Amino acid sequence: MVMRISSVQAYNNGVNGLGRNYSNVIRTQEQISSGNRILTPADDPVASVRLLQLEQQQAELGQYKSNLTAAKNSLSQEESTLNSVNTVLQRIRELAVQAGGGALSADDRKSIAKELEEREGELLNLMNSRNARGEYLFSGNLGKTEPFTRNPDGTYSYHGDEGQRSLQVATSSTVAINDNGKSLFEAVTNANRVMGDSGVDNPNLPMPPLQSTSFAAKTAADQRVFISPGLVQDNEAYNSQFRPGEPYSMVMVTGKEFAIYDKDGVDVTSDIAGGGQIDPVATGGNVINFRGMRFQLDVILKDGDNPLDLDNLLADSNTVGTPGAHSFTLQSIPTDFALTRSSGNTSSARLSAGEVTNQAVFNSQFPTSGVLLRYNGADFEVYSQPYKAGNPVLQTAAVTPGPPDTVDVLGATLQVNGTLDSGDQFSVQPQFQEQRSILNTVSRLRQALEATPATANGSLAVRDEVAIALSNLDNGMGQVLGVQTQIGARLNLIETTQTDNEDVTLVNKSVQADLRELDYAEALSRLSFQTIVLEAAQQSYVKIASLNLFNKM
Repeated sequence: MVMRISSVQAYNNGVNGLGRNYSNVIRTQEQISSGNRILTPADDPVASVRLLQLEQQQAELGQYKSNLTAAKNSLSQEESTLNSVNTVLQRIRELAVQAGGGALSADDRKSIAKELEEREGELLNLMNSRNARGEYLFSGNLGKTEPFTRNPDGTYSYHGDEGQRSLQVATSSTVAINDNGKSLFEAVTNANRVMGDSGVDNPNLPMPPLQSTSFAAKTAADQRVFISPGLVQDNEAYNSQFRPGEPYSMVMVTGKEFAIYDKDGVDVTSDIAGGGQIDPVATGGNVINFRGMRFQLDVILKDGDNPLDLDNLLADSNTVGTPGAHSFTLQSIPTDFALTRSSGNTSSARLSAGEVTNQAVFNSQFPTSGVLLRYNGADFEVYSQPYKAGNPVLQTAAVTPGPPDTVDVLGATLQVNGTLDSGDQFSVQPQFQEQRSILNTVSRLRQALEATPATANGSLAVRDEVAIALSNLDNGMGQVLGVQTQIGARLNLIETTQTDNEDVTLVNKSVQADLRELDYAEALSRLSFQTIVLEAAQQSYVKIASLNLFNKM
């Protein structure tokens, strides 16, 4: 069988061959011009897919780099702010130590209180610091909400949440870029959770009585024994031993001996080293360590007192356990509340005198961050704090007519003063005694210095408040230092992650270069060969195209 090739077919084959050779030359020239081996996915489908994956990884690494920079800036600013907070707290501690001097006059204490007021405002400003994006550093996830505000009664409330804002800095790694003020400045262990309570208030003190006593047959003028607020020395012993037995009765049995009875009337004096023996004229008082608590018992003899007749001066009565002029009730300080009315309220009504009336319900249902009460014209709608649109109603609480009018909210009872208008809102935040914010500690100390008279009793009150403040300030500075340590660890993580990401970026770029970039030596050699082939094909085609069978006739 003879196969015939027409002139047209031979012509087309020649043209197609020339086109292919020319295309190869042009493609090689484009590769040399761009420096890339792969110009379209068709050049190397497998390598093209891998390049797309590497480019996506490179984009992620670029975003991680931006996140690392933002995280580093935010944490560096927070670290700087906390350094300033620590500096202010150190100065406040120095002022507290100075205020504890027994020879200070009332004017001296007020001078110290004046500087404390300035430092208190400085602390508030630092705790409400913002970052470069205008977000509050210490408000948790609520970056636009001012975290700390001062209440009308001089206490402070926290309005942020307990979250942390985080940024992803690697494929499987995130870093927190802030710390919430609740865990940093609010959740500070409070050493003062127990008081000697008798219902006898000192009108010169802004807080519940720092020193109080129960008077049966005598008057306040006959008081010569004073007990300090209790300081928690062992939290475990306090919770497991002290609290189950409270309230305790402490009575002076003789001029040199006291006894303590638990809530069931059982004598528990043997739990105290020394068995209730004291030195009435001891300088600086007598330290009593009892079930995880530390108390200071002071005896102040007055003009005309006979130190040889201490039994008649100090003993409560001739019957052991019978309360007299020097008996105390030792018990945990109840939960207090910070009550704030909204500035947008149309009425002048206020809430006051909050107290826990159902401890079990309060413990299980009342949010630790507080509640928002909104009056709807008939009842209060109760929402958890911090309030956000869409928060569910926790409870609908009716107002119970008085006087005084009251409202029961999740185990707590509040007084309602004045006539409410529909839409009135109130913020209610529990002040748990297990913790006390740094700001409230400073505020308490300042108010005590401003209000306490320069008397023997007043000096004891200041000494006790200073002891509380120093203990709480130390706890607060320890808390801040702990967070600074965490920030340092996060900054170290950022530095390590930056190094790792830079290494991965270099490897990524190297692999991309291997897949995409051109081997110029090979390409130039190939271009030379393709050019020769093209020229040979052109010459061959000219000769073949000139042949014609009719030339032989």
